[in-house]
Amino acid sequence: MAEQTGPVGKLFRAGFRTLAALRRARAFHPDGLLLKGELHASRRDDIALPPEPVTVTVRMSKGAGLPGRLPDALGLAIRIPDADGYPWDFTLTTSAGRVLPSPARAWTSGRYSSLLPYRTNGELVWLSARAETPRHAEASLDALRRLVKEGPVTYLVETVRANGHRKPCATLTLREVDEDAPRPAFDPMLNAPPGWEPRPRWLTALRERAYEGSREGR
Repeated sequence: MAEQTGPVGKLFRAGFRTLAALRRARAFHPDGLLLKGELHASRRDDIALPPEPVTVTVRMSKGAGLPGRLPDALGLAIRIPDADGYPWDFTLTTSAGRVLPSPARAWTSGRYSSLLPYRTNGELVWLSARAETPRHAEASLDALRRLVKEGPVTYLVETVRANGHRKPCATLTLREVDEDAPRPAFDPMLNAPPGWEPRPRWLTALRERAYEGSREGR
């Protein structure tokens, strides 16, 4: 894919590598909390998710890494283990609409979006999530840690069509903080479900160069 982005892709890769090296962490979403959870697919699921509840790894993070409870573009990354040993990764960010990241004041307010759509079955589909837990947690990692330790935190996961139609596909329940687990490198470009192609291609190619640079820099 590198040849598809040319000099611009090389600049993206170098820029994200430098930023990650300066931070000694991911270029964006540098600080986060790793969590254990369960994903329950709904009967109307159209991602061919596992029919039985499956244990998933989740990372919630602050996009710019702003300290404390300062509002930030908050991230929700989900890794779903596949039956064949090939993981599926989805990364969502608090957003205004479907495509623009937006700062949020709390982990439990607003909507999370994949920002970029997938093409599947001939149409464009975004992934979205919103909290269904009535408890509130401001945008700090400490507040998130306390929230999860107080009890399960639930998010409704939906697919969203270009016309705005939403369809529930799963319920994500966060159950515990996993402080000691290895930190996986979530990559929605490399680890997309079969038949789900990230679009547009030129932008996903640049995004993959950014992921590569960030991994190299840290």
